[in-house]
Amino acid sequence: MKGEVSQLVTLASAANGILSECIGPEPLYPSNAAFRFCNSVRFVDLKKTLFGNLREVQRHEDPDRWLRSLKPSNAIRASLTYTSSANPLPPDHQLAAFVGGGGEWRLTVSFKRSAEIWMPRWEVTNQDAPDKRIWRVTYGCVGRYLSPPSVPKAQLDLATSRLLSSLTDAAKFATEHDLPFWTDRFQRAIDCLDPANPVVFPDYVEFVCQGSYPQTAQRLLSASYNGWVFGGMGSWNDMYFEPKSENARYNSISSELYSAINDAVQQASWSFGLTHAA
Repeated sequence: MKGEVSQLVTLASAANGILSECIGPEPLYPSNAAFRFCNSVRFVDLKKTLFGNLREVQRHEDPDRWLRSLKPSNAIRASLTYTSSANPLPPDHQLAAFVGGGGEWRLTVSFKRSAEIWMPRWEVTNQDAPDKRIWRVTYGCVGRYLSPPSVPKAQLDLATSRLLSSLTDAAKFATEHDLPFWTDRFQRAIDCLDPANPVVFPDYVEFVCQGSYPQTAQRLLSASYNGWVFGGMGSWNDMYFEPKSENARYNSISSELYSAINDAVQQASWSFGLTHAA
């Protein structure tokens, strides 16, 4: 899965874990794999200057300090929300490989009488870092609610049906075009949704508070990680098919799969702490 999204999943899970006492105050940063390529992850407020410009004022210098601030601030819950781009050209699934591309993710922290919205900005600050920690990530508090928004009810069964259909269409297309690598990749994600199989995440994922999600949500996240194929050169995105009608079909299938995965992640994030959800 895209690093930006994976890191947001980790932060939301850890925040809810701290608030529900599923986990203690043990350090998350920089040891968790979600931060393995980051040399800095900080949280800032955006303040207007006398002349109307915005400046960043650091509130927390790393994720651990941000997490430890939540309970004393009377935070209640953290959730993720995805919004697709408005009429993007190229479409979101083709821009997903680029930092900041592919739609907009927000991390909302709800308090008793308010809420904060956080959005990340990723910047390369040390391209030649020997430990590959090339990224500086800044989470900016881009908005506040005077009253906390309600977290939508997770529709896990609907999200599962949609994701399964999208993965099946993609696997069929890959098989028809003799692309065994991609057929196997999609089938692996499909298998993640089968209740008869164990929940399996890629080796690079260190999932926080996995047991606090319903099994269906765990499977949605597992399938989303394993089914994420939206990279740069050499990825599923980096192909063209003839005739044009077949390429249009490929783009339609890819667009729907991208949307279904993002919705699956979003829905799963809303289910933290539920013993069951439909």
